[in-house]
Amino acid sequence: MSSPARSAPAAAAWVPAGLWVRYLAWSLDAALIAASTTLIGAAHWRRLAAAAGEAYAAMNARVAEVMSGAVLDDLDFGGFSQQLLADPGVHAAAASTAGALTSLILGWTFLYALLGLVYEVGFVAFSSWRATPGKRALGVWVSDEAGRRLGAGRAALRYLGGGLSWLSLNIGHLMAAAKPEHRALHDRIAGARVVRAGDAQTPLWGWAWLLLQAIASLAACVWLARAMQAALDAVLLQNGAI
Repeated sequence: MSSPARSAPAAAAWVPAGLWVRYLAWSLDAALIAASTTLIGAAHWRRLAAAAGEAYAAMNARVAEVMSGAVLDDLDFGGFSQQLLADPGVHAAAASTAGALTSLILGWTFLYALLGLVYEVGFVAFSSWRATPGKRALGVWVSDEAGRRLGAGRAALRYLGGGLSWLSLNIGHLMAAAKPEHRALHDRIAGARVVRAGDAQTPLWGWAWLLLQAIASLAACVWLARAMQAALDAVLLQNGAI
C-alpha cells in the first residue's frame, strides 16, 4: 500500500482519482477552511447571528399573535394563512430575519471563497506536495494533462471553475465519476487532472470520516427542526395560544 505522505510518484505511475476519494479530500479541506473562516470573523458572525435570532423571535411572536387572534375568534382558522400573508408585522419581521441571515451567509461564504482560493493556489501551485492538505492526506495530487505541476493561473482557474460545478447543481462535480478520466468540469476548464498512485488505497479513517459527515448532517437537520418548533411553541404558550 502506498503512503499518502510520500512525494508524488513519476507521472507514468499515476491513475485518475475517483469521485469518492476526491470528495473525501475536498471535505477535509473544506472543514479546515470553514474553521478558519469562522475563527477569523468570529465576532462579526456572532453579531449577525444574534441579529438573525432576534428577528426570528420577533417573527414568531407576531405569528403567535395572529394565531391567538384566530383561536379567540371562535376557533376560526379558515383565514389564518391569509391573515399571515397580509399582516404587515409578519412581513417586516420576515424581512428582518431574511436580511440578517443573508448578511451572515453571504459574508461568511465570501470570506470562505477568498480563503479557499489562496489555500488552493498556494498548495497546488507552490508547495512540493502539488496538493492541498486534504488531498495530501489521501494520496491525491493535481497536475496538468501532461503530468506537470499546475501553475498558479491554472490552479486559480480550476478553483474558480468549481463555481460552475456548484451552479450546475453538482453535475460538474459528478462528472468526476465518469471513467476512465474521472475529470470534473473545473478540471476540464483548467486542463488539469486529479491523480493518485496506482497502488493507493483509501484508508479506513477516510470512510469513517464520510460516515461521520452523514451522521452529523442528519443530527443537524433534526436539531434545527426541533429548535424551530420549540421556539414557536414557546411564543404560542406565552401568548396563550396553546
